[in-house]
Amino acid sequence: MLRKLMTAAALLVGLGLAGAVGAAESSGHARYAEGTHYKVLEAPGSVDDPDKVEVREFFSYVCPHCYNLEPLVHDWLEDKPDNVNYVRTPVTFLRNAEPLARAYYVADILDIVDKVHKPVFDAIHKHREPLFTPTALADFFAKYGVDKDEFNQLYGSFGVSTKLRQADALARDYQIRGVPSFVVNGKYLILRDGLKSNAEMFDVIDYLVEQESQ
Repeated sequence: MLRKLMTAAALLVGLGLAGAVGAAESSGHARYAEGTHYKVLEAPGSVDDPDKVEVREFFSYVCPHCYNLEPLVHDWLEDKPDNVNYVRTPVTFLRNAEPLARAYYVADILDIVDKVHKPVFDAIHKHREPLFTPTALADFFAKYGVDKDEFNQLYGSFGVSTKLRQADALARDYQIRGVPSFVVNGKYLILRDGLKSNAEMFDVIDYLVEQESQ
């Protein structure tokens, strides 16, 4: 009789623990843990719009992983919360990355990022176009209505150079070692090595956005 009572008690304890674990997992606390799925940055960075939760993507047009991630980025942006400000930051620490980073900021100044972003990726990774010089990039941007002289002027401008220096400083401050990398609200660096898939990465981003929204 005593053995039956002890067995029943053990079962109840086990069920209670399982319920607690299930509740923790459903809330996201067990699934997405600091040190495994994301890192809390030692020195939080400033965000572009303090009234919104910033999700910043560090990327490069020369990076095949960034290219492969683009469809997921696009889908996530379609359904992102209204209080999220999505910011792209091109890095320069990869080979041939700097000319393309400059080209990104030219597009940003001209407000045509949405128009040329995917085509630049496709040109490099799908069509194997070597868009690694100012001349090649000016020719490419001309297809989208950008005057070559205007492109060249902006490409070497103080404004673009300043944006590039700021991007490099931010990548150093956030300890960005590879791309694509994501930082949420200047506080959390997503740890891609701890994730099962790219889709899970956006689940972690959603979790941290929700935390920062509260």
